[in-house]
Amino acid sequence: MFRILLIALSLTCISRADDLLGQKPFQFRLVPGWADQALAQASVKNAHALAFDSKQHLFLLTDEPKNNVLILDPESGRLLAQWTARMPGAHGMALIKEGAEEVIYITDTVLHEVRKLTLDGTELARFPWPKSSGLYTKNTEYRPSKTLHHPRGDFWVLDGYGKDYVHHYSATGDLLQTWGGNLGEGENQLLHWGPHGGALDLHNSAAPCLIIAMSDRQEVKRFTLDGKFLDKFSFPGGNPRDIVFAEDHLIMPHLGDQWPQDRNAPGFISILDRQFHIISNIGAPPAVYDHDTLRPMKSDGHTFIHPHAVAMDAQGNLYVAQFSSPAAPLLKLQRIR
Repeated sequence: MFRILLIALSLTCISRADDLLGQKPFQFRLVPGWADQALAQASVKNAHALAFDSKQHLFLLTDEPKNNVLILDPESGRLLAQWTARMPGAHGMALIKEGAEEVIYITDTVLHEVRKLTLDGTELARFPWPKSSGLYTKNTEYRPSKTLHHPRGDFWVLDGYGKDYVHHYSATGDLLQTWGGNLGEGENQLLHWGPHGGALDLHNSAAPCLIIAMSDRQEVKRFTLDGKFLDKFSFPGGNPRDIVFAEDHLIMPHLGDQWPQDRNAPGFISILDRQFHIISNIGAPPAVYDHDTLRPMKSDGHTFIHPHAVAMDAQGNLYVAQFSSPAAPLLKLQRIR
């Protein structure tokens, strides 16, 4: 019955090509039929993550173990290549430049690990559950959702579906520090379900920070790189799944406006300035503030299903990966200037 409801929802919650989406200066129109042929060639169970490589090819991560990664031409939507890492719980993906080489980090919530691979799928390394932290009794308690990477090589793993810790690793994969979860007091903790996605913000080199999208908590929190709480921002009616930088702005997909209370509730996408003020809601009415307090938001009910990840190309066009959305797992929105 749940599957039937999802399919029915996916067939009704797709925007028309003539709809103008969002508010200036970030307005878009759906590109109809984009990537339809590619998606017919390669089955997609759930679309989870998106990223561009240095050649501006679009990488799509799915949890379909027959083809975990699809590589597409962003202009035409043509399928350029596909490969599998045989990861049934593939969830988060990061394309990283390490020296002269580009590599991919993929988190898996079913295999309870992170893998590092080449762009064509050759495995380079595995990072298993952080047993040495002493915070887990077994590997199944660890369900990593995303990795965040520093240019110097070290990285952080968000255990967004496990025990909500943030694990800091060296470039060679040694565990350096763990924070979040039930560690510390007050806002230094990351309550369940919490750290689903986020970004490393190096905009201010004197005060770099980690931005954590607290999904079901309907908020975003900022921390120093060693896990000290800085501040937080509330997004009532939203469900912040990730943070992506684009054009000196931030893009935030919301999986659903009533998630997880209503798992059929459709989502939307917010574009924010550097002060975390929403300047455009795509698939939802404009954000309304009362004396700097954001009023509860709600999807328009037809533009998206469950937007899980986003990416923006050099022309400002937006790509959206959707979870539990068999009729529209991947969309392209053309920027209207």
